[in-house]
This record gives sequence, C-alpha cells and structure tokens, in this order.
Amino acid sequence: MPLRTVIRHVADTHAMRVPDEAAVAGAVRRVLSVTPRVETQRELLRLVLAELRGEDPSARLGSGRLRRIALSIGAARIEIDYRTADSKGLPYVCPVCGNPMAPVMNTTLDGDATEFKRRCTVCPYATQGQKVPVPGKYVFVRAPAMEVPEEELRIRKLRLAAARLREASRLIGEALEGTDFPERGGFAQSRIDEIVSSKYPAGSIPNLIADVKDIGREDPLWVKPASTPKYPDRPV
Repeated sequence: MPLRTVIRHVADTHAMRVPDEAAVAGAVRRVLSVTPRVETQRELLRLVLAELRGEDPSARLGSGRLRRIALSIGAARIEIDYRTADSKGLPYVCPVCGNPMAPVMNTTLDGDATEFKRRCTVCPYATQGQKVPVPGKYVFVRAPAMEVPEEELRIRKLRLAAARLREASRLIGEALEGTDFPERGGFAQSRIDEIVSSKYPAGSIPNLIADVKDIGREDPLWVKPASTPKYPDRPV
C-alpha cells in the first residue's frame, strides 16, 4: 500500500468519532422500536451505525461495545447460540455483556457449600464444569422500555470491580506457583479477598455497595450497630 494511502487511512481513522453511551443507547432503542427482532449482531451494528451517522457521519462503533451497551441499559433481550470449549476455570466476567458473573452454590452430602455453576448478573449467559459455552451467534429482541436506575449502574460497576479483583488474585496465584516465595502471593491474595468480601474495612466492596444503597441517608447501614427487637438501641 502506498505511503500516501496509509497516511490518509490513519488520518481518516482518527477523524472518526466514538459516540458516548447515551447516544448508542438511544440509537439502539430507535432501531429496535422499528425492528423488534434483529437476527445477527452484524445487522444490529449496521442499523445502529446508520442511526448514529444520521447525526454524525464520522461515528464509529465496535460490535462488542454495542452488545454490552444494549444489554446493560436493558434495551434488548438476547438469545445466544453456543459452541463449547475446554477451560481451566469459570469466568469472573461475562464474555457476552462484560458484567460480573455470580456463583451458584450447591450443598454437598457432607453439608458443605460448593460452587457448581456461574451465571451473569445481567444477561442469560451461564457456565458450569470444564466445558465452557462460547457464544457463536446473537439474536437481539426488543425489551420493554425501562430505565436502569443510577444506583443499579453504580452497584454493577462495584461488582465488576470485585470480579476483576478475583481474576487478579487467580493470576497472582498462577504466576507464583512453583516459585520459592508463594507465601508472598498468598499475602497479596488475602489483601484482595479482604477488599472483595470483608464487611469490616470501610473501603471493601460490600461496604461500598452498602454506601451506594444508602445514598441520601445520614449514615450508611454498615456503620450502624446491630440491635435486638426487644432492645432496639442496644448493640448485640
């Protein structure tokens, strides 16, 4: 390719603009109001880009970002065709919409709780065992008009942060396996676990979620002492 063509292509690429989430969300809703069922992600991308470029001819958008926004704002319901692949473990972050995965627990014969499945907290994606389903095709169906509350969006981000921290903990363990200092990895993992699941540090994810839920109140619930029905003002 001639150098002049390459320079022009790079300049054209930089001139294109990435629309913000609100613009993409509006375009998705308009498209699905006219076409309630879109059979492929490629077709949805084409239709949404046509909407966006009606206002900004330089708009560009990736199919993955389009899918994540459409699902996160609740504008679309998704149907997924899968193929399976081997995996070392269950994912912490949903490969479909980018939201955190939540464990589904089961009780063993010994009475212990064990995770047997993991599902997305927003879309229908779920996985279990060593054969992990890999999305192969997406169908988008219009969902009832409903705004996702700001509180829920904030909580989703905090849960996603927790999911990525769990993934970081796993990677630390793998990186230090077989070394002479695995205990240092254990120290890092324990600190991560404290942030992810402890109810004591003010900056832990559970307490930050509690703070978000209690925005507007004088004090978040996690700092208030527990009490009994008989003595409501007495800490337990």
